[in-house]
Amino acid sequence: MPVSANRIWRQLPNDIRVAVCQIFWAESKGTEKQFLFASLAKAKKLREVFVRKSPIERLVNWTAATLSLPDPIVDDLLKKYLLHEHRAIIVRFLDLLNIPHSEGMIEENFDYATLTNERVQEAARSLLALADRTGSELYLKYLVLQGGPWAGIEEVLPTGE
Repeated sequence: MPVSANRIWRQLPNDIRVAVCQIFWAESKGTEKQFLFASLAKAKKLREVFVRKSPIERLVNWTAATLSLPDPIVDDLLKKYLLHEHRAIIVRFLDLLNIPHSEGMIEENFDYATLTNERVQEAARSLLALADRTGSELYLKYLVLQGGPWAGIEEVLPTGE
């Protein structure tokens, strides 16, 4: 089965989903939260105003327990978590590919056309050989979601999940 944001979300252990949600609710701006408020209200069959007034701990638990969220929300949740908790993995992967970056954020002028599928897959295999395999797999799955030069990573991801 192809990688999808919701499949990644559902496969994450609950403690990691909770950590992801804690980071999101603590660090996100009001506009980033708006879509999630509406999605949680719909999923929990609650009025949106009630969800908005709920304490952060409740929002964290509700979000972590909601296994079917819109893909853009899951994408944002995963991105914030990876940058917060696994930035070293991101930096390592970009370094393996000699991609210019600033603390894991790729420089705007980088030409993605210079990346070959073979180079990307080899860097992915090297990253998976690191000690933090869980973080590496999550980051690589996230990259697959982004498409483009990262799509070929799916071929080197472990199967059987």
